[in-house]
Parts: sequence; C-alpha cells; structure tokens
Amino acid sequence: MSVIKTNAMSNFANADITDDIFFCRIMSEKQYALPLLQRIFPQLNIRSIEQPISQFTIKNNRKEHGVRFDVFSEAEQKYFDIEMQTTHDPTLGKRIRYYQGKMDSTFLKAGESYDLLPPTYIVFICTFDPFAEGAYKYEFSHIYDQTNHVTLKTGTHVILLNAYGTNPGSINGGLLNFLKLVAGEKATRYDPYLKQIQDKIAELKDNMQWRMSYMQEYNAIAVQERAEGIEQGIAQGRAEGLKQGKAEGLKQGRENSIALFIKNMLAQGSNKEEMLKTLMIGFQLSAEEANSYLHANQSIK
Repeated sequence: MSVIKTNAMSNFANADITDDIFFCRIMSEKQYALPLLQRIFPQLNIRSIEQPISQFTIKNNRKEHGVRFDVFSEAEQKYFDIEMQTTHDPTLGKRIRYYQGKMDSTFLKAGESYDLLPPTYIVFICTFDPFAEGAYKYEFSHIYDQTNHVTLKTGTHVILLNAYGTNPGSINGGLLNFLKLVAGEKATRYDPYLKQIQDKIAELKDNMQWRMSYMQEYNAIAVQERAEGIEQGIAQGRAEGLKQGKAEGLKQGRENSIALFIKNMLAQGSNKEEMLKTLMIGFQLSAEEANSYLHANQSIK
C-alpha cells in the first residue's frame, strides 16, 4: 500500500471540520456556509448567498502561480473567501496579499471604473493563534499609521480567526461555538448548527462513494504539492545561481511525479476515467495531455 493511500485512509477516518477536504465539501452547501458567514459577520445582516464554490481556482497560465480558494461565495454583491488553516505559515500575510490581488483581477473588465470593485472578505480559520495575542478574531484594515483615525477605503477586509482564543466575550456566542468545534472542544451551549455539521461529517464517512472521492482528491492534492515542491526547489536553485539544467530538471521532476502518481492510482485499482480526472485536477493538464501521460506510462484496458 502506498504512503499516500495510507495517509489518506488515516486522515479520512480521523477527519473533523478542520480537514480541508471535508470542510470544503460541507461548506459548498448553502445550509452550512450561510450560518457560518452570519456568525463571522453579524454586522452585515447577510440573508442569503449564492451557491458556494469549493476549491475555486484562478490560474491564467502554467508559468503563473495560481490560487485555490477553499470556499468562495457571493452574498448581496459582497465576495467571501473562507480558508481552513491548520499549519502555521510565516508567509500568511503575503499569501493573503496575493489572494486579494487574484480575486480583484476577476472583477473588472477593460475600461471599467475602480469604483465597481466590490467589497471583499478574506477569512482564515486557524487552528493556532497566528499572533499569540489571545484574540479569537483578528480584523485588519488600511489605517493611517500616525493617527489611527484615517482609513483608506479599499473595500477589502481580512479576518483571521483563532480557535484557541482567550477572550470569549469579544465575539458572539455562535462564532465562539463554531471555533470550539474547530478546536475539538465542547460548545458553551447546545447549538443545532454544530450538530448539523457533525451529523454531516458522520454521513460522509458512511458514504462509500464520497470515500472514494476523498481518496482521489487527497491523492491529487498530494501529487500537486509534491510537484510544486519540485518547482520551488528549482526556483530556489536558480536564485542561488544554479542555473545549469534548470529546464531539464523542471521537466524531469514533473514527469517523475506524474509517473509515480499513475503508479499509485493503478495500485489502488483506479480506472482510466478516475485517473484522467485526477490527473487533470492535480497537475492542471488538458484532457489530451492527461491521456498522453496515461498511454506513456501504462496501457489501460
């Protein structure tokens, strides 16, 4: 059994709302995403939302660093990206900056006024305290450094939620209960919304078809992360002056990753259709390119 498959099975069995794949699947349904937005932003009085899109990707070409939003949705001409963050990333601030830029790049057509840019809200739900200040909710805006009284009205909003805050009185009870769920702790009171989420997780774990989908997506993400790691290593080598063979190294690293992925999927008994779909997602290949890799590495009956 491959290491990737073993890890996928273990993650699936122990998954809770902090598992990225489960989180995206659950929050892709309005009945779960809307109450969460209402708890995070009670001041907005959100009454309805458009259909959330999970794993919404923006990448214009292969050479460009794309972004993949966990859960992306529109509510009353406002746009929301909600991310589940389980690892401490020292580049989180610059990552948010890049996410914001990518999001904004989709809103305006040539010649349109900047005034048409809609309000945006980027939310990271963290299973750690990103600033060690004990707050449950960190909100950021563009404020004049000298007086703190002048705000640059960009229409952008960044919120980092900390599941292990120490000031419960600073947020509403509904959001506190949700963050307790993220932290694996008991809610301060019975909350039907949390029960619905827990029931949905149990339902998904009992669904064999969803289990197969989870394994495929886990494999695709693992392979893509490995490929990105190879590309980042090559980029670092280039920065250090190790330019010789960079093109060959990039191509070979990608080829090896795809070949290993196909080998792992075959070992799991995946059929051609499943492998094509996962190759296209994991490596951002066209259908023709995915077919070519399959033929080059294994004959499928």
